[in-house]
Amino acid sequence: MSMSQQNILLQPDELIYKYRLIRKIDSGNFGQVWLAKDNSIDRDVAVKVLDASKTSIDERLKEAQIGNQLEHSNLVKVLYADVALYNGDKIVVIVMDYFENGSIIRKFNNRGFIPIPQAIKYLIDVLRGLEYLHEKNFLHGDIKPKNILIGSTGEGILTDYGISCSAPDLIPVHDKGAYTLHIAPETLQQRQICVQTDIYQIGITAFRLLNGNASIKQIFENVGEDQYFELVLSGNLIKPENYLPFIPRNLKTILNKAIHVNPSKRYQSALQMRRAFEHLKCPGYWTCDSNGNFEGINGKYIFRTQINQRKNGKFDFLVFKKNSLNGKETTAQKFCHNNLFENQLEKISKEFMQQVVTGISLSERVWRER
Repeated sequence: MSMSQQNILLQPDELIYKYRLIRKIDSGNFGQVWLAKDNSIDRDVAVKVLDASKTSIDERLKEAQIGNQLEHSNLVKVLYADVALYNGDKIVVIVMDYFENGSIIRKFNNRGFIPIPQAIKYLIDVLRGLEYLHEKNFLHGDIKPKNILIGSTGEGILTDYGISCSAPDLIPVHDKGAYTLHIAPETLQQRQICVQTDIYQIGITAFRLLNGNASIKQIFENVGEDQYFELVLSGNLIKPENYLPFIPRNLKTILNKAIHVNPSKRYQSALQMRRAFEHLKCPGYWTCDSNGNFEGINGKYIFRTQINQRKNGKFDFLVFKKNSLNGKETTAQKFCHNNLFENQLEKISKEFMQQVVTGISLSERVWRER
């Protein structure tokens, strides 16, 4: 049976050309990515093995040709590519730098999101790489969390040029495929990608980093493919209630602009979007402890909340503040509220979480009125 009729069944310790396979990193319709040892120079590399029977070898090698032209610290560079034989069939082997920290997916906390400062830092890094990619007249076309690696100094690095396209003068071009969850309106309608398509995908990626990697997939699973595409085309994919309660308005504004249904109303360049993130002011952020409980960080203080239900069906909202320097925890009376209806509790809780992030101080009177 040829490889056109079966998957490539690679195994650890196999030798592919001069690369000794160590451990599978990833796999999919594209093929497989392995950590391997380059025996000629005794160096660990990432080896992408593609079945050459599913498309032309020339098409497979375009990914390597794009990646080999890239010289940027926020883009993975393709070091080498060739056509080799495996069990008598041709395979395409693409060799890249190996990053032992893996993808950004490892950075999601127990609640499934990445804290705002960390997520924004990764997004700025990726946008720097995307600026360079666009300057070289290439469109990435497949930006998603899985395709963001973490470098040795904690930098975000964009990888995978499997469906990237050459776009002279950055004019829109026909897409070479699309990841369903990140497909842009113009790709659905005209089968095209452009600079703003990459911006859209950055926006969806940012939403997943900040609100949970599974957040978009959950929407897809709830409505099904046809309705999901309708939401994309109508610009109603992400609604206000889809954001976690502590995401501030100015950050939502950036994301909502990036995923606008009309490409002309999105950021018109990666640089423009990067500047928006760089100008963002968020003195605090929320994360979670090992048990998944929310923790708010602002300066030297760590905040946590507690909700107690009363016998009358109402609720008490308690806030505790711990000094990270001496470990002393006290009740933050200013933000505690008693005898709240459920709708009041939800509003007060969200207000407090927002205040930890923005640092905006509300008066006692305003808090009582709300």
